[in-house]
Amino acid sequence: MPHPSASAPVGARGPVASSERPEAAATAVGPAGPLPGVNRPSVRGLGQLLRLHRLRRLVTVRVLSSFGDGAFQGALAGAVLFSPEKAADPMAIAAGFAVLLLPYSIIGPFAGALLDRWDRRRVLIWANVVRCVAVVAVAAQIAADLPWAALFGTALIIMGVGRFVGSGLSASMPHTVADDSLVGANALATTAGAIATAVGGGYAIGMRSVIGDGPHPMAVITASVLVFYALAAVFAARFAARALGPDETDEPAQPVRAVLQGLTSALHHVRQRPAVGVNIVLVMVVRFCFGLCTLTVLLLFQHYFTESEGLLRSGLAGIAEVLGVGAVGLFLGAVVTAPAVRLLGRSRYLVVLLGTTALAVVGFGSQFTMLSTMITTLFVSFAYQSTKVCADTVVQAESGDAFVGRVFALYDTANNLLYVLAFVLGVLILPESGRSVTGVVLVGALLLLSAVGYAVASRRMGPTQADVATGDATVHDPAGSAGHPAPERAAGTTSPAGRPSTG
Repeated sequence: MPHPSASAPVGARGPVASSERPEAAATAVGPAGPLPGVNRPSVRGLGQLLRLHRLRRLVTVRVLSSFGDGAFQGALAGAVLFSPEKAADPMAIAAGFAVLLLPYSIIGPFAGALLDRWDRRRVLIWANVVRCVAVVAVAAQIAADLPWAALFGTALIIMGVGRFVGSGLSASMPHTVADDSLVGANALATTAGAIATAVGGGYAIGMRSVIGDGPHPMAVITASVLVFYALAAVFAARFAARALGPDETDEPAQPVRAVLQGLTSALHHVRQRPAVGVNIVLVMVVRFCFGLCTLTVLLLFQHYFTESEGLLRSGLAGIAEVLGVGAVGLFLGAVVTAPAVRLLGRSRYLVVLLGTTALAVVGFGSQFTMLSTMITTLFVSFAYQSTKVCADTVVQAESGDAFVGRVFALYDTANNLLYVLAFVLGVLILPESGRSVTGVVLVGALLLLSAVGYAVASRRMGPTQADVATGDATVHDPAGSAGHPAPERAAGTTSPAGRPSTG
């Protein structure tokens, strides 16, 4: 893994190497004036974002890495949870997700401390290299038909190291675009990654139907994942050294002490920034709803939907179709979120979105047909992705660069814990068939309460730095009154997060 590197000048967002393509940018301003070599493009629109060289490369790393994650998880699920000789009940599915998510979630805060200390470019490279080696080991274990305990043990290495990749990519995003372009950049990167994960899972399921589902075919599918991790490492290596930060660090000199302080320092940083905490909690609640819906869908297609309905299939083929519908929802989130935030304001958009999704979940989800389940999946995946994009933007804009890696690691850890808790609750309230009106009503109620709670919290907090950067004039009035424009900062002033504003 990368070794600690020295602290860079405070306020910088990373040097631009001579090999980087020149782009129109908003120049960061430090206490002594413009910071040389800092080039963070300020653009709007998906087409303009795709033309940004550094952002496009970072998104490519995310897509390749996420595709590998989806393919690996799909192969593992096919080999263990959904093999023909095993009937997956709620407890088996929940246990499988808990084994994969809980242990590597514990790694999150410690990964964050190191991401705020090590060159994030090198982290992305070496984390993917380590995963390539671990994938080969898992494939060998599947081929040898070893016990599940050994299989999951190696899988935990892959998922744990993946925390460095996921949090590192999120922490690196502000080094590719200006603050006022973060909503669109997050919509592009986060949604592209989520779609790639879903497509990767579909790839594993599709390959299984082509080459078979015995130990050796599943080993071949698993081994193929290393190609995507290796390509992610190659594209990450094309960034200049320290181009992705951190540019400043308050980490202690001793690495062990830095790791142990990761969780507490992230929590302290979040407590000082209420907007960050509120948005993290919002995503946690929506992630919980997403997890409960995931378990419900898996059980419905495994046990309740036993016959096909036209083009819709039951069993593992139906789950593949659900993944496709979910990917469509994620894509729509990428297309709609940024312009919707500019039109309505972030808070008002999220309140309307979550309220509408709550009604859709209760209305369609309670019918328990294949079509209504697909429609519900579309709404929930769209709502989760849009919420994540908006929250990521606030966390990035409000967190200091010396802390953003730890904050995102804590953020990811909390999301995964809530995802696992949703499965645990599902074991208690969902029947083996997955058909539960109680579960549907619970998800709808939580989404509705989160919409109301977010509206109240946003009104009390007022505009955040992310709202100022995007020109959101309605954030402090999510109920819909006219309100007054959000106060603007003069170009070159310092944001609450301690980073220069781009005006």
